[in-house]
Amino acid sequence: MGMHKSETLPDVTYWLALEIAKVDPVVDFEAMHKGSLELDFLYQLLTAKVQQHWWQQHGIKLNPVVVNNAFFRAVAMLHNRNIEFCRSRNAEETVWVKELLAGNNQKP
Repeated sequence: MGMHKSETLPDVTYWLALEIAKVDPVVDFEAMHKGSLELDFLYQLLTAKVQQHWWQQHGIKLNPVVVNNAFFRAVAMLHNRNIEFCRSRNAEETVWVKELLAGNNQKP
């Protein structure tokens, strides 16, 4: 069976990001970014799950450093995406869309 390859990090990061996004209830990225029990729980759960998945699907034993880096990269990526989404919702560029949608809901 193989060991990890350097190109595995982006794949593992992506896989973990998808798994984090599936969590219900929705993950509070602000709390996770600062550290929380939720973060610790997800870390333990998903790092074990990703290692098992990679071993079963690809025959690759992931290096714990790769798994650790991938997990925190995934959290950071999702946190940054959430920040950008919140910023764009209140940006000037989206105000006209909100006004347009509000105008379509009004009856003459």
